[in-house]
Amino acid sequence: MVFTWYPATDHTQNDAYGRARHWLTEPLAQRMSVDARTERGPSVQWAHWAEQQAKIIADVSIECSGCPEDTDTIIHRVATIKQTAVSDSGTKTVEPDTTVWVTIVREDGRWLIDEIRY
Repeated sequence: MVFTWYPATDHTQNDAYGRARHWLTEPLAQRMSVDARTERGPSVQWAHWAEQQAKIIADVSIECSGCPEDTDTIIHRVATIKQTAVSDSGTKTVEPDTTVWVTIVREDGRWLIDEIRY
C-alpha cells in the first residue's frame, strides 16, 4: 500500500502512507504522513504520471537474507518493490526496483510496520 501511488490525486508519494496508516505504528505514521510538497512542485515523472491519470501499482517481495533472528515482538525483513505504471495508454515498468529494510513490531496483538529504511 505504501508503494502504490495515484499521482492524479496524490500530492506526493507520502499520501500513500496515509492510506496505509492502519498497518503502521503511530510514530512511523507521524513521520511519514507529512506534507512533502516543495516550492518547485512535483517531479517531472510525477507530473507526467498525473497527466496520464496513471496508477503506480506495487508488487512487493519479502525476503530474509541476513536478517536478525525473529523474536516474539520484532521481525526484520528485506522488501523488494517492483512498480508498474498503468494508464489508458498501457503499462510500463518503473525502473529501478526499490529495496527497503523493514522492522515489524507486535503492538496490542497486531503486527505493525515500525520502520522502513531505504
